[in-house]
Amino acid sequence: MAKCARTVTAALLLSVAPLLADGARAMASAAPAQTAWVTADASVTLPGTAVTPVDLRTRARQHAVSVGSLPSALAFTPGGQLLVVSQGDDTLHEINPRTHSVTHSVTVGLEPDAVAYAPGGTDGKGLALVANLDADTVTPVNLGTWRAGRPIPVGSEPVAIAVTVGGSGLATALVADFGSNQVTPINVAAGKAGPSIAVGTGPETVAIAAGVALVGNFTDDTLTPITLATLQAGPPVALPVNPTDIAVASSGATAYVTGGRSVVPVTVAGPVVGQPITLPGAAQGVALSPDNALAWVALQAGDLVPVTLATRHVGRRIHLGGHPSAVVIDER
Repeated sequence: MAKCARTVTAALLLSVAPLLADGARAMASAAPAQTAWVTADASVTLPGTAVTPVDLRTRARQHAVSVGSLPSALAFTPGGQLLVVSQGDDTLHEINPRTHSVTHSVTVGLEPDAVAYAPGGTDGKGLALVANLDADTVTPVNLGTWRAGRPIPVGSEPVAIAVTVGGSGLATALVADFGSNQVTPINVAAGKAGPSIAVGTGPETVAIAAGVALVGNFTDDTLTPITLATLQAGPPVALPVNPTDIAVASSGATAYVTGGRSVVPVTVAGPVVGQPITLPGAAQGVALSPDNALAWVALQAGDLVPVTLATRHVGRRIHLGGHPSAVVIDER
C-alpha cells in the first residue's frame, strides 16, 4: 500500500514538475532584465572603442558594442536609448540597447567628457547636453533631428553635467568646471549660461538629490551642496576620498560617492558623511540598482563589483578588462 502511495505521489510530482518549470521560466522572463553598460577601455594608455553590457542577473559579460575612440561617459534617455560620448573622435553616439547597434552619431566639441539628457528637442524627443573638456563648452544635440546646436560657453575644463527640472517644467543644467573650480548653470530652453557658482577645488562630478545638487571636488576631497531653488552653494563637507562619481538613491535622501578604494554613503540632509565601504580597487564610476539595494562600482583596474548597501558586503568582481570610467544601469 505504501509502495503504491509513493508511486502515485511520484507520478503526481513528475506530472506537476513541467508546470512548475514552465512557471519558473515564465516568472524569470517576466522579471525585468537589468543590464549594466560600462565604458570599458576608456584610457589614454589603452584607447579602446567599446561599451560593454553586463547582464546583472547572470553576471555574464555580453558582446561589446563598438563606438568611437575613448568612450568616456553614458546616459539613458527616458525612451531607453543609450547616449555615449567618445573623447578620441569628439562624437556623441546613440546605442539601441535592445539590438546592441549604434543608431546615430554626430560630431560635438573637442574631447567630450560628459553627457546628460534634458527635455526639449524636435517632437519632444529631448536634448543631449555634451560637456566638451578641451573646448570649454557644452554642445546641445537635438535628439529629434540628431543635429548639434551652437556650443554654449562655460568654465574651464567641463567634466560633468547634471540636469534638474523645476516645478515650472524649465530645465537647468549644472556643469562642473574642473579647471575653474566652479559650476556653471545653463538655462536649457534659452541655451544660455548663467552666473557661475564657486565650489571646491577641482569639481569632478555632480548629481541631483532632494532639493540640492551635490558637487564632488576631486582636488580638495570635499562635497559642495548647491540649493537648487536659489543656486547658492553651501559650506563644503569633507570627504574621506577624492570623489570620482556620485549616485543618488531614488528617494533623493542618500547619495553614494566613489573615490580611491571606497564608496561612501552620504545623507543628503546636512550633508552627513557616513563610513566608507572598502573596495578591492580604485573606483571610477557608480550606479545603483533600480531597487537601490546594490551599488555597482566600476573599478579602474578593469572590474565591475557589486556592493550590498544594507550589509556593506562587497561581492565577486566581474572582469571586463581595460580601464572602465563610467557605468549606467538599464532595466527593461
